[in-house]
Amino acid sequence: MSSFDATDTDPQPGGRPSYGGTPGGRLLEEIANHWGLVVAYGVASAALGIVLAVWPDETLVVCAVLIAIQLIVSGVMRLTVAVAGHGLDGGLRAVIGLSGAVGLIIGLLCLRHPVQTLVAISLLIGVWWVLAGIIDILGALVAPVPGRRGWDLVTGVISIVAGGFLLIDPKLTLTALVVVVCFWLIAIGIVAIVAGLRLRSLARQAPHASGPATGLHPVG
Repeated sequence: MSSFDATDTDPQPGGRPSYGGTPGGRLLEEIANHWGLVVAYGVASAALGIVLAVWPDETLVVCAVLIAIQLIVSGVMRLTVAVAGHGLDGGLRAVIGLSGAVGLIIGLLCLRHPVQTLVAISLLIGVWWVLAGIIDILGALVAPVPGRRGWDLVTGVISIVAGGFLLIDPKLTLTALVVVVCFWLIAIGIVAIVAGLRLRSLARQAPHASGPATGLHPVG
């Protein structure tokens, strides 16, 4: 993972330090200021995975509802990034926003009784995971967010692998579906928690960085 030299920390009005005048610096400031949302998303995802794993009587309805909650939360998070991520490329913001909207739609579909069959739920989740994974990887390679490139690559790979597994064999038993979903929720949750804490660390380090006022530049 690349490290970043956060320079140009001239104080803003009110004594608040600046993260630099470049789009990357502004984006880092925006995201770092909301690291708690990333951690909260990770905790919620991991918690849903654990609840599903220890639920005494898993049913398709229970599985669908828990999955729907995670998809809706993920969709809202992506839409928020698309709207607030002014430092991102316009095309990438549009793709992230589209994926967020798709996540919301699939999450709502998972709550509808007519589609609550194993095959339907597996296909819906598989499509969403593969789509989200591809977008995460493209974002990490084309327009990486400072402090998150490695984590976005990891979550992208996890999503594509899990989604591809469901698309290749959608006729799973309920137990197999629960195992795959639990693995994805807990893995994504842990990665998000670590990424959020990393962003908090970057936010604390940036005001103390020194050097010429050249903005935020990758180092190595």
